[in-house]
Amino acid sequence: MIEETKQQLISSAARCECAAFIQGDPVQFPHRYTDAHDIEVSAFISAWMAYGSRKVFLGVLERLHSMMDADGGPYRFIVSKAWQNVGQRADSCLYRFYKWADFRMLCERLSCIYSDMDSLECLFNPGEPLETGVHRLCSAFDGVNGIPVPGSTSANKRLYMFLRWMVRKGSHVDFGIWTRITPAQLLVPVDTHVYATAKALGLTSRCSADLKTSVEITGQMAQIWPDDPARGDFALYGSQVM
Repeated sequence: MIEETKQQLISSAARCECAAFIQGDPVQFPHRYTDAHDIEVSAFISAWMAYGSRKVFLGVLERLHSMMDADGGPYRFIVSKAWQNVGQRADSCLYRFYKWADFRMLCERLSCIYSDMDSLECLFNPGEPLETGVHRLCSAFDGVNGIPVPGSTSANKRLYMFLRWMVRKGSHVDFGIWTRITPAQLLVPVDTHVYATAKALGLTSRCSADLKTSVEITGQMAQIWPDDPARGDFALYGSQVM
């Protein structure tokens, strides 16, 4: 990585990773809570929903959180099985490719997990490769629309964004409430914008935004932030390229 690019990324990350970033990003929803369980449930649902039109999916998330808050908050909504009483028809559209049945299935899987363990973090074991825990997490939600197939080679952007929220510490944006995964293990969440920016900056030679691309971009970011390469997500988000 050339020095000019390195300095551009450092400057971009410093500018973007701030409290103002929260407004207009799906991470705004878990930031409404102080209880770790509420934060985790809200973050997982918010990340699951975060694709397509930002304006539209933020509106849907607002509706879902209002519904969950009316039943005591996201975690209480799940463990009390209040989601079973959602009045919308199962086959009616929630958002784009998601139906209300998909949301209920997601909630059912969360309910099953929380009946056995305290946190989704328990699906990860300290010291094991991150992909092992990711495979276990995906397996727990196998068949749920919008959750990657276990062992998927796609970039899994929303899942790695959720992990960034949970794991990174000392951030104005991310929560750092999990300890079984270290920030050094995280991958940069890659979507079309991050991929295009990384490609323009010469940070990847890959021809598509898949998991290998995320690994390659993360390796580049580790040259700057070896203990926290996922900070590169903010760096690429805010970078201006010709």
